[in-house]
Amino acid sequence: MKLHAPITASIALLALGACTTIPDAHPLAGTEWELVAIDTSGSTTTLTPALQARHRLAFDDGGALQVQLDCNRGRSTWTAGQPANGAGYISIGPIASTKVFCPQPSFGDQLASGLPEAERFTTTLDGRQLVIETPELRYTFAAAE
Repeated sequence: MKLHAPITASIALLALGACTTIPDAHPLAGTEWELVAIDTSGSTTTLTPALQARHRLAFDDGGALQVQLDCNRGRSTWTAGQPANGAGYISIGPIASTKVFCPQPSFGDQLASGLPEAERFTTTLDGRQLVIETPELRYTFAAAE
């Protein structure tokens, strides 16, 4: 009879473990994006395909953010709430990056200084577009191929 007690306890622990829920991964985790436009109050700058490829974000699982800032590379952290109707809050930490001078036009410095002020994000239903908003700017990204 004493032999059955450890087996019974093990089965109970396994059953209890099966009852816990694993939180859903955030929809941004594991995605990569290219910057396609920057909106300021009253004007929009649209990037050429060559510039888009040099301004990228990669949201890693676990909260790491990899950033291509034109000819520089950066890294940061990110957290975001689960989106409701494609929108949610986002927080991006300060971006540590290399500091090579990039030929103009370049939007790397603007991304590095602006993204840590991000407050919210929106994704399209098809998941092909991401908009990150700060108090001053609106960055529009397309899913990287």
